Amino acid sequence: MIRSVLLTGTRAPVTLDLARRLACEGIRVIGADCCRYPVGRFSPAFAAHYRVPPVRWQGDEWVEQLDIIVSREQIDVVWPTCEEVFHLSARRERLSSPVLLPSDDVLLRLHHKLRFAQWTHEMGGDVTAPPSWEAREAPAGEPLIWKPKYSRFGTRVRTGPPPGDLEPWMAQRLSEGPEFCGWALCRDGEIYAATQYRCLVRAKRGAGYCFEPVWSGEVETFMRRIVRLTNYTGSISFDFMGPDRDGRIFVLECNPRMTSGLHVLNPAISLKRFLDDEREGAPTNQRNAQIYLLTLLRAPRLADPRLDVMAGCSLLGQIAALTELGAIACRHGISLNEAATWDLEYNGE
Repeated sequence: MIRSVLLTGTRAPVTLDLARRLACEGIRVIGADCCRYPVGRFSPAFAAHYRVPPVRWQGDEWVEQLDIIVSREQIDVVWPTCEEVFHLSARRERLSSPVLLPSDDVLLRLHHKLRFAQWTHEMGGDVTAPPSWEAREAPAGEPLIWKPKYSRFGTRVRTGPPPGDLEPWMAQRLSEGPEFCGWALCRDGEIYAATQYRCLVRAKRGAGYCFEPVWSGEVETFMRRIVRLTNYTGSISFDFMGPDRDGRIFVLECNPRMTSGLHVLNPAISLKRFLDDEREGAPTNQRNAQIYLLTLLRAPRLADPRLDVMAGCSLLGQIAALTELGAIACRHGISLNEAATWDLEYNGE
């Protein structure tokens, strides 16, 4: 039986939501992050919180510190939530507790945008990826989008002429239709719970702040197929587009980590039962949700404090977290979305 969990990536609102859900079920939750002021530091859902080295550049020191926390806090399982999943996967044998992750080769296959797109396109079915190519092999006369093979939040997706340095980029046939997402919590190739949702408010093409449930049976079938074929354990999500004028839905990419899909999951669904590997779940049991402060700033008419997934985290704490990310963005000349993953992202290094 799981009694204590270590969550990493506590800068993310979804990790705060996860911690609160676990704590409400009586699980002792410990947090760790590379940031000085992650939002998790300001939440009573965490029984203790630690600052650890920046994993992107000090991976060995980072995992050593995690193992010290595991021993000190008597952790039963480590649950990474952001892109530190890739760094931890390569070092999992150095931890003295189990890690909630799929195999390393599965993570890398799903995270690499071109490998995933080509695999799912060749697989066929009602939901597939659009035709995709190495940027230098992109056909002429096709309506294309360009994106790095390692990327996140869609912040670098572009249309028009190809980028200057083609090597890190891929090309994909441009699809039509509304965008939406799918998320699932999985154990040994089976889905425990899942959500599908669209983002009503977002930062340009990046992270979403306001979420509305949707549902597609074809997408559910696709997600179950991928999870079964990869024997997936942990959190997985996908970006979809469609239906287009011909009724087709396309999968654009996969994010093998925690995403905002958890916000849409009804809190009545037990995560403790998931951790204890007890089969349960109501896959379509969903709710509206939002990050109230950011929704209020961008779309005041949609802001509703009753739907706030940051409830319980002090306003000053949220401002401190945003200020730190803003300082990182200014220091490195990057966007706020890019700053959120600056010290933990994985780009195939």
